[in-house]
Amino acid sequence: MSRCIGCGIKLQNDNPLDDGYISNLEFNLCERCFMIKFYNKSKTVNRTNTEYLGIIDRIRDNDVVVYVSSLLTLNLDYINKFKRLILVLTKRDVLPKSIKDVKIINYIKNKYNNVDNVIIVSAIKKYNLDVLYNLLCKYKKNSIYFVGITNSGKSTLVNEMIKSYGGEEGNITVSNYPSTTLDIVDVRIGELLIKDTPGLVIYNSIINYLDDKQIKMINSKKEIKPVTIQIKGNGAILIDKLFRIEYETRESSMTFYVSNNLNVCNISLSNPRLKDFKHKEFDILGNQDLVIEDIGFIKITGSTRIKIFCANDVYMYLRDRLI
Repeated sequence: MSRCIGCGIKLQNDNPLDDGYISNLEFNLCERCFMIKFYNKSKTVNRTNTEYLGIIDRIRDNDVVVYVSSLLTLNLDYINKFKRLILVLTKRDVLPKSIKDVKIINYIKNKYNNVDNVIIVSAIKKYNLDVLYNLLCKYKKNSIYFVGITNSGKSTLVNEMIKSYGGEEGNITVSNYPSTTLDIVDVRIGELLIKDTPGLVIYNSIINYLDDKQIKMINSKKEIKPVTIQIKGNGAILIDKLFRIEYETRESSMTFYVSNNLNVCNISLSNPRLKDFKHKEFDILGNQDLVIEDIGFIKITGSTRIKIFCANDVYMYLRDRLI
């Protein structure tokens, strides 16, 4: 049975509710990929992270792993599943130009000893694509797997490489929705044959709780203009209609690396906006980042206690300061 050229799932015409449904098996794009590609609409898939991890478990120690992550959140949750890998950090065009690549690369190398190479790229700007392609050509006799978290920019990168080095449009389905790729897709990129795998799902990513309009709003398409707010004593900050941050500090600052579409502003503690939402508490030791999955990160200087309110239990965590 043939597979969908967009997401890799086996095509079937028996059950419209199951993954891979297509009314006519003579076509090679499943109904779900067709709706995403031409109408920007998706539907829930019938797969779990257990199945996706099972696909990742097929990778052998002598295979080449290209682990793809967005610079905006730098999610490396699954990086230790692999003994050796090439780390590709996408969306360089979104992070401010003032941030130097070498600083990010050194940050990674100081933390992870299973990373052979770190390459920072922008698929849109074709930044460092030649560097990545030429490196992978050294391993063309090996099986090369592209892996990463959903919304990391992996499929966009693969499609751009197909276009740049294969001379044709890439067919991998690209969207802002989780679980766009459903199984391994074998892809020819110039001299290379690579395997694109399903994005691993963060179930409490904020994307799972937003509608199409909100998803477009949080996704950065242009270079981010960081917003820095000096804070002292007690107060509160709103990130649009999504998050309320209450802080307690002697003196500190917060710099927000989030989409320019999101309004970040100070409010008083007496302002009730978002006050009734659930909250998480963090004690910032100074010079740490608070990462909010699929939103971005907040650089915080100085010891600060914060409460962050959100309508849903969104994935967020502290890390050592990136920049």
